[in-house]
Amino acid sequence: MGRLFVLLLALSLLSPDLVDLNSADEWTLQTLPGIGPVKASSIILYRETFGPFLTLGDLEYVSGIGPGTLESIRESVTLGTPSGGISDTSHWMPIADSLIPLLTVSFLDVGQGDAILLEAKGGETWLFDGGPDAGGPLEAAVVHRLNELGVDTIDVVAFSHPHADHIGGLPSVMRKFTVLEVWDPGMDYSSYIYEDLLEEVLKQGCDYALMEEFQLRQLSSVVTAEIVSLGERGVDLDLNESSALLMVRCGDFSVLLTGDMEEKSERTMTLQASPVTVLKVPHHGSLSSIFPPYLRTLRPQFAVFSAGRNNSFGHPHPAVIEVYSDLGAEILR
Repeated sequence: MGRLFVLLLALSLLSPDLVDLNSADEWTLQTLPGIGPVKASSIILYRETFGPFLTLGDLEYVSGIGPGTLESIRESVTLGTPSGGISDTSHWMPIADSLIPLLTVSFLDVGQGDAILLEAKGGETWLFDGGPDAGGPLEAAVVHRLNELGVDTIDVVAFSHPHADHIGGLPSVMRKFTVLEVWDPGMDYSSYIYEDLLEEVLKQGCDYALMEEFQLRQLSSVVTAEIVSLGERGVDLDLNESSALLMVRCGDFSVLLTGDMEEKSERTMTLQASPVTVLKVPHHGSLSSIFPPYLRTLRPQFAVFSAGRNNSFGHPHPAVIEVYSDLGAEILR
């Protein structure tokens, strides 16, 4: 009997039960290698805040857990069967050609940068971000793209943040087109391009306003644009993280324009996020801008990557493209 007891004990030590990360309590989590009280508490806080872990890789987004810890516990854990899973696709729309579009959203090819044109039928035309300046005597790419689309008047020029790849082309836009109003996210930031833009606003005498969070504008009777986030404000800002986010809606259709927001902002936005039809992928597809719970909540039908060919930043990162592909989004570049 004694030998049998020793044998059973040995087998139990060799074949421990896997720890379910989605249901284990704090004490059980601490039986895992490298997981003490602080990390165990962080794991529980994460899943209570953002929902269950859907992949083991999600664990790396928990405070204090890195690749080394993940590898050390990989063979000791399971994810069980989380309830809910990835959000459904009931908000996705059927693909059909419309002879009378109520809203046209054009993601302009401006190289390494962002520039999005919004045209509401019978209503306003907006330009959100303006891509980079071409430099020297050359005209900014955004000017060429707007000319190709037959634009002459822009009701509102708005921008997510004053980095050069988002506002570099806007001074040229101010000079070449009739701009009625400029919306500025109001960041404490100094650059010659930003100053050039503000000087052009003064020269043209158009209306100028600082954005306000949850500011809503009617582009037409059926199209709205809302500033859904302004991030943090003050000195020493991380401009990417403080990007202004613009949500545009037309009936059941929605498009979220995200500037260069990164993981910290995505965490903050997760609990108030809602599904969207089209997502302008944050920060040109940077690896620093993927927070799985946020992207699963948005669950975009289309993911638009705006990045220049052969850019020096390696945007979009292949791992980011894979994340959106796994969500079932159609990738547009």
